[in-house]
Amino acid sequence: MQRKRAPKRTRTPQSLQKTCPLGGGHDLGETTVTATRISEPVNKVPANVTVITAKDLEKRHVFSLREALEREAGIYVSPTADVKDGLSLRGFGGTNILVMYNGQQLNNSFDGGVNWDSIPLDNIERVEIVRGAGSSLYGGHAVAGVINIITKDKEKPGIHGEANLSYGSNNTWKRGVQVSGSEGRVSFRLGYEKRTSDGWAGYFVTPRVSSGNKAGTVTGDLPQAANGRYIIGSRGAKDKKSENTFLDLKYAFDAERSLDYTYMHNSYRYSYHDPFTYLKNPDGTPAFSGILRLSPKRYIEVDPSDYLGYNGERGQDIHKLRYEDAKNDFKVGVGYSDTYKDGYSSTGDATSINWTGAGGRTEYPNQNYNVDLQKKWQIRNNTLLAGAAWMKDTMRYRSYRLSNWMDWRSVVGAPTMQSGGSIISTALFVQDELALDARWKLQLGLRYDKFNKQDGYSYVKNVRKDYEDRTFSAWSPKLAISYEPQKDTLVFLSFGKSFNPPSIYKLYRRAGDKMSSVQANPELTPETSTTYELGVKQKINKNTSYGVTLFRVATDDKIALATLGGVKAYYNMNSAMVKGMELEVKHRLSRDWRTYLNYTFESGELTYGGVTERNWDIPKHMLNFGVDYTHGNFNGVLDAQYVGARQSVDSITGEYGSEDSFFLTNLYLNYNVDKNLKLQLAVRNLFDRNFYAYEATSGRTYTLGASYAF
Repeated sequence: MQRKRAPKRTRTPQSLQKTCPLGGGHDLGETTVTATRISEPVNKVPANVTVITAKDLEKRHVFSLREALEREAGIYVSPTADVKDGLSLRGFGGTNILVMYNGQQLNNSFDGGVNWDSIPLDNIERVEIVRGAGSSLYGGHAVAGVINIITKDKEKPGIHGEANLSYGSNNTWKRGVQVSGSEGRVSFRLGYEKRTSDGWAGYFVTPRVSSGNKAGTVTGDLPQAANGRYIIGSRGAKDKKSENTFLDLKYAFDAERSLDYTYMHNSYRYSYHDPFTYLKNPDGTPAFSGILRLSPKRYIEVDPSDYLGYNGERGQDIHKLRYEDAKNDFKVGVGYSDTYKDGYSSTGDATSINWTGAGGRTEYPNQNYNVDLQKKWQIRNNTLLAGAAWMKDTMRYRSYRLSNWMDWRSVVGAPTMQSGGSIISTALFVQDELALDARWKLQLGLRYDKFNKQDGYSYVKNVRKDYEDRTFSAWSPKLAISYEPQKDTLVFLSFGKSFNPPSIYKLYRRAGDKMSSVQANPELTPETSTTYELGVKQKINKNTSYGVTLFRVATDDKIALATLGGVKAYYNMNSAMVKGMELEVKHRLSRDWRTYLNYTFESGELTYGGVTERNWDIPKHMLNFGVDYTHGNFNGVLDAQYVGARQSVDSITGEYGSEDSFFLTNLYLNYNVDKNLKLQLAVRNLFDRNFYAYEATSGRTYTLGASYAF
């Protein structure tokens, strides 16, 4: 029996991309390398897998990759001005979703979060979303699933380039240029992206109401929320600026062996601007400080600090070197992520609304080093994969006083708090895909991870405390069985265990000497989850395909902040459960018209101290559907999205602080003037819906863009 060789890099041919313009759901023309670490057709994999292509991203002119993910089954994206995380999959937040960029982990070493705006868009070839337990192959964070971002690497001979420019509401700009080409054995892609936006006013100020007889100095007719809090104004709009530089180099030794190098640099900044107030001075001018009497015994006291938000910055370099030998089915990768700057400044002592006054700066730079290798063997009916991985995460946390809170260089004295440490993990994994016969397939996987928590320390003022090195380990098995009752139909049942390791700051960060301050807890162990899935995916005919997946995930040793024995710290003390269903349907109406629909039902529970309650943060219902029309040089996409409320049924809706349900419609229009020039128009929130996702969300926005290939 002759062994079939895997391609050097998994890429979707252009002809297949054109058959799947909407992405989302299952398509028999797509392949995935993320689900099993082996190139396989999506319809043959016993998991719910979605592939978003470069074509999908181009059609929707997204500002951030989060926007591209918001219409996929099982994914909820917060429609606020968040710059980090704000995304959940199957009810799990960012630390429980492993996110990779060409195989390099993007979850940072400080808290496991992901900064989605740090990912350049123009260089993406495909985004693979694999739902379900992934720790048997990838280790930590892969609880709800894995999102792998794969960049472009097929370059035409000679030098080619593309420039794009777009402008939209809220003074939002996106500028990009990239150059690519190949000569002989060498190919490359070099690019630059800059994205800026003034944002919108989403965060409102709700100060504490005090009791007493202080004399009033200001007046104001304040909006009042159902919880009794008064809104005195807003921090203003939250602006953001992101700059990305990326480089991909490839050297082909021959037709089977290649060496790839990926580099990405990102700098990111966010801050607030143009705060406003509902308070007035006696002369009628806006008041940002003073005392407002609410009643003879109640008052609100405000100062400029209440209206001034955080000022954050981030700088990161990512490197990934990969060697692949397709002839011998061998791969090895070496990666390094250096988040050399990450933190924010704030003030509690502002002297005026003009961004002056003392404050503090908190920073937490972190690094990730990793090596992984794998080898595949084809032994009769067995496809055997084995590999090893090594990773080191380090973090340093520091707080400083600033004489001017907007100037990070105005440090006063020594750090007020310091902490740090590292985690080194070593892992071995194996996977066997056994074809029992022509219809039945068995997949077995197992990974062992050993963690060394070491070099932990903390300072409060000048007092240092060192923590004893500790170890913990995790076993992650995976079992899946699939059955093909007929051509283009797959039924699968799977079981898997996964884990989420404690972040370094939960292990070692210490906020003060008092027990009421958060203390370090180096004894934390991973959260462990057990996932069961039952699914079917089928291509009914050449025009229609669908997939249905039922899932249940139970989590033990869930980490939470609590006070036990008088000590406030993070502890392994809770449990949780999420269950649900994902339905995805795609249908081609005619040569020009295509449509898609996906629906997600989710329900979750949290158990605290033996008391089980519903997890209201999980939207119970999510629905996405849309239509795509292509004729000649014109393309139009109309997407609609419904997300259920994320709060108890008797909660107040339609006001600041509520988590409203919402129904949004987005329109995207594309026109190819010629083979080089493309014009684009996007209208998000087409019907200008106003609602709250705790913060106020944006209304209707417009974006006009153009791209030119040369």
